Amino acid sequence: MELIDVVTAYVAMQRSLGLRFEAADRLLRQFAHQMGSVGIADVSPDAVVEFLQGTGPLTATWRLKYNVLAGLYRFAISRGYSETCPLPANVPTLPPPQTPMCTQPESSAA
Repeated sequence: MELIDVVTAYVAMQRSLGLRFEAADRLLRQFAHQMGSVGIADVSPDAVVEFLQGTGPLTATWRLKYNVLAGLYRFAISRGYSETCPLPANVPTLPPPQTPMCTQPESSAA
């Protein structure tokens, strides 16, 4: 089955459960566009890693993409569209979240 068709079916299933699923829908369509016109079983692990990594440093977006794709592949495998999951087995440790620098308001002496 074509990747875009599985994405469409997965998004429809999620929405039938009452989820808005808008951001994940955009992300999955980006994934399908980047992979091209291929069957879901033909997506290579290298192509998935390239999609997950993007062009910049490792961020929390990597984990978001990973989780959304993991849901897609659980759906695809459970329905027989794919036999394997091309996601990397080893999930890298993400850098710690950055905290904003807060400035303390000046206290006025009265």
